[in-house]
Amino acid sequence: MKKFILAGFLALSSFAAHAQYEQVNLTVFGMDCAPCAHAIHVSMKGIPGVSTVDVDLNTGLVTIKLASVNNASMRQFNQAVEKNGFTHKDAEIVAKGKLTGTVGAFFLEVSGTQDRYALSPATTAADLTSLLGKTVTVTGVVPQSAKGKVSDTLRYKTITEAR
Repeated sequence: MKKFILAGFLALSSFAAHAQYEQVNLTVFGMDCAPCAHAIHVSMKGIPGVSTVDVDLNTGLVTIKLASVNNASMRQFNQAVEKNGFTHKDAEIVAKGKLTGTVGAFFLEVSGTQDRYALSPATTAADLTSLLGKTVTVTGVVPQSAKGKVSDTLRYKTITEAR
């Protein structure tokens, strides 16, 4: 019985500490037909952790919702676009991760991935000092990057302590 309780506690502890992308709204340039949209849909669904994908051919917006526990990375999303011959633009994201750095130089580390972003405010800078070292939920924009690259900057809109 003690082993069962300990195993359950460890599972909950690792789940609570796990952080990742929750949603990615990626703008894709070059999709101009239904087969193009379908190719992007299939590529995104092939990424482990992706639960739903919606592709809007008119706007080029690809909305990706992820499972509550996943290790999907921004590089995987960008590669799914590039391998189909398209260009990825800015991506609006909702992600959980650890706020690290120092006063004036904050970073978001998305656990389970190699993704680490230098944070810059989209509007007025917030005082993030009290959140240093904590798990936070961030909404913001990852700017477009060159082919084969992932931006190392995240223009945040909101940052709140994760619950």
